[in-house]
Amino acid sequence: MKRIAKKLHGNGNTRRKGFSILPALNRSLSKQDGFIIFPRVNKNELINYLERIDGELKQPAMLYIYGSAACILLGEPDRTSLDIDVASPYSDANYGDIAQAANHAGIPINPDEETTSNHIEWIQALRLCLPKPESGKGITLWQGERLTIKSAPVPELIASKLIRYDEIDQGDIQYLCSQSPVPFSEIEAAVQRLPPPFNEDALVLENLENIRTDLKVWRNGAQ
Repeated sequence: MKRIAKKLHGNGNTRRKGFSILPALNRSLSKQDGFIIFPRVNKNELINYLERIDGELKQPAMLYIYGSAACILLGEPDRTSLDIDVASPYSDANYGDIAQAANHAGIPINPDEETTSNHIEWIQALRLCLPKPESGKGITLWQGERLTIKSAPVPELIASKLIRYDEIDQGDIQYLCSQSPVPFSEIEAAVQRLPPPFNEDALVLENLENIRTDLKVWRNGAQ
């Protein structure tokens, strides 16, 4: 997951630890409130990329995604993203085939670190803050002729966001909980299933307590 904005001046305005970034915006490259905003894809554009990858593949592939792209495909209103986060260890694809197909589709895998174009983040095990899928519990988000896009159950998607838990992550979690109310106990269990060292990471555990409080606030506000 890469930062989606570069700050030019001033102090961050996040409530807790983590990256200082803007709320999700769907704009062309522009300067706004001291930030440079890069072009980002919405749901229709994301599906268009998936269709193009699907058309370029030579063999079946399953990509297990999380992060912003998963929230977009789950229907979060006005959500946009610069990248698609793919959990490499949990996916089933020939890397050469998927890399070539993605490149031809105009959304390359792991381009230069400073890229400002839409791309796929191929996340390896050392960076993967996401529980290993349990048999039969994954969610199919999109299905093409050769390409299948799957993701984690909601508690696991929430757990994956606790390594940062900035304002955008909080908005994603609020949306996910509004669609399918999630008991705190299920989020806590998902955090315990995170791969090491994330399951014992101090910031993850601190944000687990933060979300315990926030869930109560959000639920009271929805009443």
